[in-house]
Amino acid sequence: MSILEVKNISHGFGEKVLFRNVNFRLVKGEKVGLVGNNGTGKSTLFNILTGKILADDGAIRWAPSIKIGYLDQHSSLKEGHTVLETLKEAFNELYAIEAKISNIAEGLSNASDVEIEKAVKKMGSLQDELDRKDFYGIDTKINNVVMGLGLNAIGVNTPVEKLSGGQRTKVLLAKLLLSGPQLLMLDEPTNYLDKEHIEWLSEYLKSYKNSYIIISHDAEFLNSVVNVVYHLEFTTITRYQGNYENFLKQQKLAKELYEEKYNRQQETIKKMEQYIKSNIVAVSTTKSAKSRRKQLEKIERLEKPKNLPKPKFLFKKARELGSVVFETKKLAIGYNFPLMDGLNFKLERNQKIAITGCNGIGKSTLLKTIMGIIPKLNGDIKYGDFLYPAYYEQECYDNNDVTPIEYIWNHFPDMVQKDIRAALAQCGLKEEHIFEKMVKLSGGEQARVRLCKLVLTKSNWLLLDEPTNHLDVSAKNELKKSLEIYHGSIILVCHEKDFYEGWVDQVWDMENMIS
Repeated sequence: MSILEVKNISHGFGEKVLFRNVNFRLVKGEKVGLVGNNGTGKSTLFNILTGKILADDGAIRWAPSIKIGYLDQHSSLKEGHTVLETLKEAFNELYAIEAKISNIAEGLSNASDVEIEKAVKKMGSLQDELDRKDFYGIDTKINNVVMGLGLNAIGVNTPVEKLSGGQRTKVLLAKLLLSGPQLLMLDEPTNYLDKEHIEWLSEYLKSYKNSYIIISHDAEFLNSVVNVVYHLEFTTITRYQGNYENFLKQQKLAKELYEEKYNRQQETIKKMEQYIKSNIVAVSTTKSAKSRRKQLEKIERLEKPKNLPKPKFLFKKARELGSVVFETKKLAIGYNFPLMDGLNFKLERNQKIAITGCNGIGKSTLLKTIMGIIPKLNGDIKYGDFLYPAYYEQECYDNNDVTPIEYIWNHFPDMVQKDIRAALAQCGLKEEHIFEKMVKLSGGEQARVRLCKLVLTKSNWLLLDEPTNHLDVSAKNELKKSLEIYHGSIILVCHEKDFYEGWVDQVWDMENMIS
């Protein structure tokens, strides 16, 4: 049974074509990973499927009465509710049935025997529906998701307006999972999740009875939860059966076969052109040459294989650090109250450290405290000599109204436009991106702009808070290579073990950092 049919969908912005004549069919039970490089149009396709924007051409057909649940990169919450109240909204339909039963019961005191008989029958029918939909298991379901996604660390009675962007995303994801739609559509669901919460989400999705489409650049996560991959590249979608690992193998083989076919065709064309050129004039061979020319004109020429340029993150060097970058003594971090207390640690010259720990424990708060963005609550931080830090913040929404070129110019006013454009291009931004408002760019494109700022900053100490969020596989690999050869100290907060394993000197688990 088809849940969704997409026929000849095309869409673009101005002269930029995202996809052309895209066709696919989603069958019940399929668990799909939608993959592709940053800016290829994955989130735009989601917005078209959910009706947020209209396609330029083509048709979308949904099966009747399909309930869709959609989590995108820019979802928001209604203010004035606590986390728990927000999660309970997933069951509003069942709470409405419970209220209906109560209202019927209240009216029984003044009802006739006939009315009572009808009311009792109606109440029984409604009660059966509540039982069938496990209404009395709601609290258990909510608790399971709260614990699984680490929302207990936030506190379920916390008003949603007090949550950070990452915490809000987790609450929205939890609510969506609880609502149990027939089709889940998740855009980068593992951003802001720690390793243990990603593992929980993986297990949850593997046992999910309905279908889903997931946009993600987390290869390990995708590999564990999908059985079909849709690859969006060069304005078209290709379907691959199997998990993400299988997709990579099939894609590589398909690319090799296409390149071989293209090269053979080019060789044939070259030989035919040479024959025509050599024989078109001579009387004895002109007829044969003209015949070859007709054959050449009929050849349906294959497009030259395209290879997307890889971004490069070449960090500018500042002078050499002193022997110690910083050292803390009995440091307490937090806002109104300590998240962690008694932190004692030291970062030395050229040392590269990954910081791990459960969500909400204070990893981002630690980086902001070290940078002096927020004050320490207690204890001491002693800094070394000749520090030139560069800080990548996990959440940054202050510059959504400027273009990438304006964003870089604001930080480097002495640069000329030509050099700014070259720097943005080196970080993987195309020409059409640099004059778009940041808010219109994909999460991965925004991340590349912010990394460009970091690249242009002369530094000897990098503080990176989840820099891989939103980045595609190619960009992650290039960033990893650059950090491996970076001549300076690094503190990295990252939930992707595959990203930092092998090049960091130590892993600091914040849960074991209190002495």
